[in-house]
Amino acid sequence: MPAPAEDPILEVADMHHAFGGLHAVDGCSFAIARGALAAVIGPNGAGKSTMVNVVSGALPSQRGRIRFDGSDITGWVPHRIARRGLIRTFQISREFGGMTVLENLLVTAPDQPGERLWNALFRPALGRRRDRELVSQALEVLDTFELYSLRDEYARTLSGGQKRLLELARAVMAEPKLLLLDEPMAGVNPALIDRLGRHIQRLNAQGITFVLIEHNLEVVERICDHVVVMAVGRTLATGRMAELRRNPEVVTAYLGGGHLERATG
Repeated sequence: MPAPAEDPILEVADMHHAFGGLHAVDGCSFAIARGALAAVIGPNGAGKSTMVNVVSGALPSQRGRIRFDGSDITGWVPHRIARRGLIRTFQISREFGGMTVLENLLVTAPDQPGERLWNALFRPALGRRRDRELVSQALEVLDTFELYSLRDEYARTLSGGQKRLLELARAVMAEPKLLLLDEPMAGVNPALIDRLGRHIQRLNAQGITFVLIEHNLEVVERICDHVVVMAVGRTLATGRMAELRRNPEVVTAYLGGGHLERATG
């Protein structure tokens, strides 16, 4: 993998966001290389989720710049950022419970000409052809994520782990360049954690850049090639876990000694 400064797909520079007098993100800066499988770690209250919300457009950056895939996306609205190819997931799965598993994938797919009034009225065959293509693509994705047998089930009936898989599959249907996953392993049993990790590694090998906001340091240690450590709203250190273990500031601020040893197995 290239070093983080080489061919960055995401660059965050001096990001700030405060809630009243609370500076949740206070000068955070980092870069993610194109093709990386990276993680952002840090204690509760470090500002990780606020940072995700600012990068994805859900919250404004009150100061600083964000560049994605060569464009300055500071201040862009979420759907415009998503169309650019930066897709995020949430700490709590947000499936469309009243839709089937298959429909959940179809709703996120880009380039659906049947949604345009002109095409619906005067070129309906174009929309039908694209719909058939998307159904075929969605079924392939569900098969890859071992959800094919659940394609006609309502999403609300899935287990917590299956909803995590569905959320990742749905994100893939949006044709992302970068997937920003907010605590994807939270509340997931160990067997499914391994499956999710393998899916993430497979998609990364196919060219999708990943940034995981993650507390499970064993997963970070095993699959991530670059780690950003946040503390009190700032970037404390970056590098591989092997390097960060030897960083006294990281050990003191986040890993706390015992956590670090456990993360190494």
